[in-house]
Amino acid sequence: MRSRYSAFVVADADYLYETTHISKRKNHSKRSYLSSAKNTKWLKLELVFSAFDVVEFKAYYLNKKFQTEILHEKSNFRLEDGKWYYVDGEFYE
Repeated sequence: MRSRYSAFVVADADYLYETTHISKRKNHSKRSYLSSAKNTKWLKLELVFSAFDVVEFKAYYLNKKFQTEILHEKSNFRLEDGKWYYVDGEFYE
């Protein structure tokens, strides 16, 4: 999770795409990852909970009015061939 957050911060779309599970890549293009990363000013990552393949986190960022907002998600990951892949997530308000 931390490595994907860091990839969003530095706009590393290749890494984000490659660490998305292959079954979910059709919904996430490199272009969309790059656009999202470049249009967001990330501030910090807070891990709320983690288990073997689940991570709940809060990612803080600035909106267009330069106000802090929070992306709160519980993400599911899958370990395959020694590598972790993002599968999907549930957003909280």
